[in-house]
Amino acid sequence: MQRVSRRQNQAMRIARVLAVAAVLLFCWIGATEAVGADPQGESVAPDANGQPRAVILLIGDGMGEAQRTAARWQAVGEGGQLAMDAMDVSGWSHTGSADNPVTDSAAAGTALATGVKTNNGVISLDPLGNTLPTILEHAQAKGMAVGLVTNVPMAHATPAVFASHVPSRNMMTEIASQMVDHQVDVLLGGGEEDFLPEGEAGCYPGDGKRTDGRNLIDDAVTAGYTHVCTPAAFATVPLTTTHLLGLFADGGMTRPFSPTLVQMTQTAIGILGQDPDGFFLMVEGGQIDWACHANDAANAITDTIDFDAAVAVAQAYAATNPNVLVIVTADHETGGMSVALDPTGDPGEDGPFRMPDDTLFYVNWVTTTHTSADVPTTAQGAYADLLNVTSENTYIYSVMFRAAISDRWIWLPLVHRSGEE
Repeated sequence: MQRVSRRQNQAMRIARVLAVAAVLLFCWIGATEAVGADPQGESVAPDANGQPRAVILLIGDGMGEAQRTAARWQAVGEGGQLAMDAMDVSGWSHTGSADNPVTDSAAAGTALATGVKTNNGVISLDPLGNTLPTILEHAQAKGMAVGLVTNVPMAHATPAVFASHVPSRNMMTEIASQMVDHQVDVLLGGGEEDFLPEGEAGCYPGDGKRTDGRNLIDDAVTAGYTHVCTPAAFATVPLTTTHLLGLFADGGMTRPFSPTLVQMTQTAIGILGQDPDGFFLMVEGGQIDWACHANDAANAITDTIDFDAAVAVAQAYAATNPNVLVIVTADHETGGMSVALDPTGDPGEDGPFRMPDDTLFYVNWVTTTHTSADVPTTAQGAYADLLNVTSENTYIYSVMFRAAISDRWIWLPLVHRSGEE
């Protein structure tokens, strides 16, 4: 026991030293790497026009460069552009977690949401178990409206990292509790079962999973939320609604998604945009990842195109609101996807798929799991030029913080890795 105690104390001392070193490193990088977009270290600040600030972060789960290329080829051809391609700024993000070069969505999401790397499976806690404040929580503290949109369960890893803090992503009923208790203004996605007690069904046939007897939907309604669970009811929600909980499946939403990611994004922006203090919104195309795990190129392409349509909604809003930062990125790449104009004959090759001009292309895979590949990031709006870099994914948090919360940099560690024995 004494040996364990010494080892723990040593690890804590090392962690503190590394944290200080990381802060100093971040300061240096802030004067060098981020300046890659602007040699003077200046950026495009929000206009002094009294308009509220907003950040819209769109995450294509599992969406690497090949996923974007395949969607582009099918939707608009080789020479065309998706909405996410037509943004002002492009860069790349490293995705490794604190304990693994191949991240999962929990660790990668935590890096995006908090600016700190953590271990795989962990939701917005650092490797030592300390709570990490998220960009959503900072926005709430500033009085901004906040929202989360996805087509997977609401308590899944990517939405979870913005509004909960738990040691395991599998604690989905606890994540759901924290989301409701956080009073996130808009929650739209699947996962009704995580909000209901065992033995009780809601709008969908599956029973709830909660063992604490708590009905979070009833709690939310009591707290002032409007609750909807069907596309028809969702279509009638007025934009004067201040708190909205929409759960459209027991687990992940089923294809064809209804409401669509576009419709949910439009409604979320419409509601959150009424707040004079501005807003933060995260939109996830969560089932791109699921399709890539299954090496299902057809659905991966379709889901990426649908996700891009949600990006276009954010762009349209930003076009008339100059204080809005729109970021499109991924938490990681899934499947090791590659695309080619000629068939390779490899086992498991998908295709042919067809471009608008009838050119054929093919998709291949190397794994059914995540990879360590860097992922593309594109952005437009206030402070977007700072993302014209190759950086750790934690850097995206710092740019969002500067755009939404403070014009001054907040220096947080780019890399927070646990020690090795």
